[in-house]
Formats: sequence, structure tokens, C-alpha cells
Amino acid sequence: MGRATRVVIVDDDEISLRGIAAILGEPGDGSSEVVAAMDHRAALAWPGEWAGVDVALVDAADERRADDHFPGVEVVERIRAAGGRTRVVVLTGHFFDGAVRRRMREAGADFFYHRSELAEAATLRAAVLGHGGRPVPGPEDAEEEILHGVSRDSRVNAAVRHALAEDLPARIAERRDPRSRSWGRLRREFNRHARLTAMTADGRTPDRPQREPSLPQIARFLAWATRVKTRRPPPLPAEDREPER
Repeated sequence: MGRATRVVIVDDDEISLRGIAAILGEPGDGSSEVVAAMDHRAALAWPGEWAGVDVALVDAADERRADDHFPGVEVVERIRAAGGRTRVVVLTGHFFDGAVRRRMREAGADFFYHRSELAEAATLRAAVLGHGGRPVPGPEDAEEEILHGVSRDSRVNAAVRHALAEDLPARIAERRDPRSRSWGRLRREFNRHARLTAMTADGRTPDRPQREPSLPQIARFLAWATRVKTRRPPPLPAEDREPER
């Protein structure tokens, strides 16, 4: 008998986490060994060696998060940064969400399943211990990414990482003097990471040439990418309102 497959499970739901760990770690033919079972925050601080893990089963989402509902993306990025040949299997209830599909493809996940597909022990074992599976699919709606200015060259995960590091959602929601040079610098720096195409709210290119996305577009993009609802800013006087440009 060969070496058991070393598995790490990452899930924000404690019941799901313990249940999956029990199934994959139950005594049997010794085909799998559960090395660790933890939530997303613990996974990002895990002192173990990802390069020595054969399979990582990662839950994509945690809707209790106030910054990003898809912390599984950062976990997958951390696994990939460690090198090695870890197979990453994503398990999620957000199977049809175009944002998490795009972000998991960028992060380098191998396979992608809806939770309901792996609800039985046999199918769960087959997905984790097998060598095939369903790659991360594209969006259900081909227009979804276009509406947010996302193209093949865009970098959604880099944009989210930069936005959270700079606290952009809060800064945009509380913006003052939106015509100032500082906001122009913010837009340019954001798009250096994001590489979005400027787009209006109804999915059209702006009437006049525009290199960077507007502040409203950045806010819409971040709400789409993270599924965190942004607080609406207080209305500005008519003479101070920023055109969508």
C-alpha cells in the first residue's frame, strides 16, 4: 500500500468542517490522512508546509466577513505561493457566482464543486482522492464581467487586495471633494492593479475618452468582487457631484 493522501480542509462552517474531517479521516484502507482542519483565518496563519499537502479542500466563502465574502481565494493564493503540487478542490454554495469563479481561476484552483454535489461520503472521497474533476468554470452570463469593466487582462484578486489594504470601500463611501487630485491618484493607482476598462453603470463605454474607472465604477466592482455591500455616501450638493467619467 502506498502513502496515504495528505489532506487539509478549510471551511468556515464548524459542523461542515468536522463532518468532512470525520469522513476523510475515518479508519479504513488508509487512503487519506487529514493533516489539518481549520477555518480561513487559521489557514492563512497555518505554520504547516503547504508544499507537503497533497490535496486542499477549500470552502470559497464566509458571508460573516465584513471585508471580503470570499476568503477562500486568499487561502488558494497562499497555497500556490508555497509551491509544491497541491491539488486544490474548491467547495462552495456560491457555485453560480461569476465573481468567485473568476477569482478562483485567477488564484489557481484546480477543481470546483457545489456543496450539494459532494453531500455523500462516496462522492466526497472521489472528488478529494481522485485525480480528475471539474475545472473552475467561466461565468454563467458572458456579459457579467463586461458590465464591471473586467476583461481577460484584468486582475480581480490584485484589485481586491489593493482596495482592502488601502481601505477604499470606506474612503469612497465617505468621499469629500471628489474632483480633487487625490481622487485622481486613487483611481490611477487602483487601476494599475485592476486593469479595468472604464464602463458606465449600464454597461457602456463613457461618452468621452477615459483611462481610469470612475469612483462609482470602482465601488460597483468591489461590491461585485467581494459581495460586501458598500454603504451609500451622503448626497453631495449638485454643484459638487462627480460625473460618471
